[in-house]
Amino acid sequence: MKKKIIRGISTDFADAFKQTELYKLYEDHKDELFIGVRNNYLNLYYNCDSIAKIKYKKRDKKIDCEIDKYYLDGNHYNSKNKDKRFKIEPKDICIQYEKIKEYSNKKATTEKKAQSKLVLLNNENSQSNWFCIDVEYTKSFNNKAEKKEADFNARFDIIALSKMKPHKVALIELKYGSSAIGGKSGIYKHVEDFCKFCEKGYFEKQLKQEIVEIVKSQKELGISVPIELPIEFDVLTPEFYFITLNNNAEKENASTPMQTMAGYLFNDKRWGCKKLTTKDSVEKMFGDITRKDNKFFATFLFSKATLENIRITDIIDGAYDERILPQ
Repeated sequence: MKKKIIRGISTDFADAFKQTELYKLYEDHKDELFIGVRNNYLNLYYNCDSIAKIKYKKRDKKIDCEIDKYYLDGNHYNSKNKDKRFKIEPKDICIQYEKIKEYSNKKATTEKKAQSKLVLLNNENSQSNWFCIDVEYTKSFNNKAEKKEADFNARFDIIALSKMKPHKVALIELKYGSSAIGGKSGIYKHVEDFCKFCEKGYFEKQLKQEIVEIVKSQKELGISVPIELPIEFDVLTPEFYFITLNNNAEKENASTPMQTMAGYLFNDKRWGCKKLTTKDSVEKMFGDITRKDNKFFATFLFSKATLENIRITDIIDGAYDERILPQ
C-alpha cells in the first residue's frame, strides 16, 4: 500500500517549538522571518532562504535543528560533503542570528530578497485580500520512482490563499528584471511544469489537502493566519500568476522585462515586444496562455518597483503598473 504523503506537523511538535528560544526569535522578527511547513519538519526562512531546518524528536520530546555551515562561517561546502549540515541548538541560532543574516544577505539573490519582502508586506497588511501561506513549495513524492515517473518539478515561489470563503488559491512565480525570463529556469520551463501539474490533477489529488494541513499547522504554531477552518475551496484548479518586479529597461531603448517575456510567450510581437525568441515559444507548444479558452492560462502582473522601493501590500490585487488578465 502506498504511503500517504504528509504535509504538516503534530500538535506536540508545535507545542514543543513554542517553548524554544527560536520561537521567540520568530515572534520578535516577524517582519523578516517566515516559517514554512513541510513534511514533519519546519523551514525557517530569511530572504526566502532556508536558514534552519527544525525537527521534533518524539521520543525525547525535543526540538532539533540543522543549519548549513555556510551561515555560521561563510564558507561554501561541497554538496557531497556530509558535514555540510550542522546540528545546532535553537538557542545558538538565536545567539548567532545577526551573523546568519549577514551571510544570507551575501548569498541571496535580489529576486529572493524581493520575494521575501513581497510576502512579508502582504502578510503584515490586514487589508490584503490574500495571505501567503508558503514559499519555496516543492511537490512531495512518496518515493524516487514516483518522482522519476512524474518527469517534472512542481515548484512554486509563493502559495497564497484568499481570505474570504470560498477560498481561491494563487500559485505564484516571481521574476525580478530580465535575467531570469529566459534560460533553463525561465518562463518556458515554468509553463511546461505548470501545465503538467494541471494535467496530472495534482491540485485535487494532493495540494488541496496540503494547503489545509499547512494552515492547521500554522495556527497551532501561533501564526496569525487570517483564514477560518474548515477551508472551503471555490474552484477545482488554482489560479496561476507570474509577477515581474523591476520591469525597467536596463539601457535606453532596450526591452523591458515585459517586452522580453512577450518574446518568449508569443508568436507575434505583443506587449511592445521588440524581438521574438529563436527557440520554440510558449504559444507554439502550449497555446496562448493569456486566454481562458486555452488548456492552461495565467495572469501577468508587472511592477517597476525595485527591491529598495517595493510598496505592494496586496500580492495579487495590489498596485501593479501593468496587469494582464486572461481574456
